[in-house]
Amino acid sequence: MSMVHIKHLKKGETLLAEGDTSASMYWVQSGSLRLFKKKGSGFIELGVVHSGEVVGELSFLDNQPRSASVEALQPCDVIEIPRGKFDEFIDNQPSWMKSLIHTLVKRLRSTNNRIRELESSSTVYAQDEDGKSFKQHEFLSTNEVLKLCTALLLIGTRNAEKQGDGTFKVKAAWLQLYAGHVMNIHLSKITIFLDTMQEAHVIRIDKQKDHVDIYIKNVNILERFIYWLNEEHSKVEDKQIQLSAKAMLIMDAIAEHGGLFALPPGTESHAVNMEEVFQKVAAQKNEKFPFDWSAFDELVKMDFSKELRLASPTEKIAAINVQRFTKLYSFLAIRHRFRELNSKKRGA
Repeated sequence: MSMVHIKHLKKGETLLAEGDTSASMYWVQSGSLRLFKKKGSGFIELGVVHSGEVVGELSFLDNQPRSASVEALQPCDVIEIPRGKFDEFIDNQPSWMKSLIHTLVKRLRSTNNRIRELESSSTVYAQDEDGKSFKQHEFLSTNEVLKLCTALLLIGTRNAEKQGDGTFKVKAAWLQLYAGHVMNIHLSKITIFLDTMQEAHVIRIDKQKDHVDIYIKNVNILERFIYWLNEEHSKVEDKQIQLSAKAMLIMDAIAEHGGLFALPPGTESHAVNMEEVFQKVAAQKNEKFPFDWSAFDELVKMDFSKELRLASPTEKIAAINVQRFTKLYSFLAIRHRFRELNSKKRGA
């Protein structure tokens, strides 16, 4: 008795429907079919199955509902393999063959579920210029940054050796243990997290032949950043400190050339000649326009400064809110590094 029979599909005809029970799998003898999932009022294209390939096998083998729909892109001939005949065939195979098939199916399903989890955890809601919400990918979400920073703080206070210069030295393997094995964050994300924190001057990485050492420059700043980021992330979006990349360039320039961090403790306001800062950065970067003056309005809106006052052709005076600026700048700079990282990853 034949194990299979042939189905002839017309162009546009559905072979499998998402959510249906899995009574058969199919081998494509000729033609091609599209795989897709319904998403809202539209569809997500998953791929194309060509002649010589099998479709519907995973749901069929582990007896789960169909995870996607399959439709003929052109007239197709497919060979149907019904469950009863397949089970009859498997029963006649060695026990190791049955075990192999069950193991492969279990691993494939586990991989598919893990991919969905990763996609979900890496997707966040954002707003466009019109205030409309949309989903976008984040390589390192805020929650993952918080977890990684917490793991870094943990090893910095429990497993590190304090150095003569005040830094805390710890092996990177400790971070991989807590973040990777306990918090279930992928090694590639841990590596890029460390690179980003080094760029933000929070840590220094020293690569040895057989291991990697992390030098945490200031544990207190790291701890305060965790508290601030967690509190900021819990706020509704319009209550958060929102600064564009252009505004952060101005913040960086003020931090480097404004002299705020050398002021006596308790100083509330300090006049900074932004034209002078502008010229210093222009010379430093060899750029005619190192930052966009219009972005300064964001600093005013976020209460980091009063509006610019034109005192003379060479003086644009900004009254900087010193305490707010010096308290939050380092946190904003670190957060901005991760936002830039996610933006580059989306672009890639």
